[in-house]
Amino acid sequence: MTRDRDAQGGGAPGRRGPDPGVVPSVVPILTYHSLDDSGSVLSVSPEQFAAHMASLAARGFTGVRLDALIDAWAGRGQLPQRPVVLTFDDGFTNLLTYGAPVLSDLGFGATVYVVSGRVGQDNAWPGQDPAVPIMPLMTWDELAELSSAGIEVGSHTTCHARLDQISDAEARTELSDSKATLQDKLGLPVRTFAYPCGDFSPAVVEAVRDLYDGACSVRLGTARKTDDLCLLPRLDVYYLREPALFNLLGTRRGNAYLALRGLGRKVRSLLLP
Repeated sequence: MTRDRDAQGGGAPGRRGPDPGVVPSVVPILTYHSLDDSGSVLSVSPEQFAAHMASLAARGFTGVRLDALIDAWAGRGQLPQRPVVLTFDDGFTNLLTYGAPVLSDLGFGATVYVVSGRVGQDNAWPGQDPAVPIMPLMTWDELAELSSAGIEVGSHTTCHARLDQISDAEARTELSDSKATLQDKLGLPVRTFAYPCGDFSPAVVEAVRDLYDGACSVRLGTARKTDDLCLLPRLDVYYLREPALFNLLGTRRGNAYLALRGLGRKVRSLLLP
């Protein structure tokens, strides 16, 4: 993979560039985790992922990094005409193996959220769903390779902590130490964050606001410029894994389908103890 301006900002060579002065105010942020064939709730197969990216490109979407979206919404940059932010939680090695070549070929940008204390290890952290396979996470050298190709590296805490289940002081340490370690090891600014399991408290959000320019939640929805930048909603690709469903992204049918899934998620959360 080679680093270039288009990959950094999220524009593919040969694509129509941004329309100066026009910044989309509604942008989907997609959540991926692992690219593997296990079929777990965190998994999308490499073949499905390649089909997703081909579908986006064919319909005029361009994958971008979260920091590029934040900068554009703050008036510090531009975006392609149909941006979609691509995010990958946890930092699995299979992103480098299967995802990065596809992103590079299309000139897409993306953001990966790394658990700094587990770099080069695996995802067997406390509270992991037993149905999720244990898989390797990228090493520091692999993360450096990924970032040199234009992929943004963000923080996902030090140990994948459930931030609403620890003290405020412990949560702030998770947030600050992860950022400091990633910046020291990679020599790059770490500007964005993703809440592990979507868990947070008001104090955690304020700590995130102090340390980062923006953060992703797991609230199901499409991000808008008027949203709190430290609580941005995302669209979990778990609901869109099959290419026929993914092709509905950005359509009325797709919006209705995702709204229905979001309602179901809210109902389940009310019924569960």
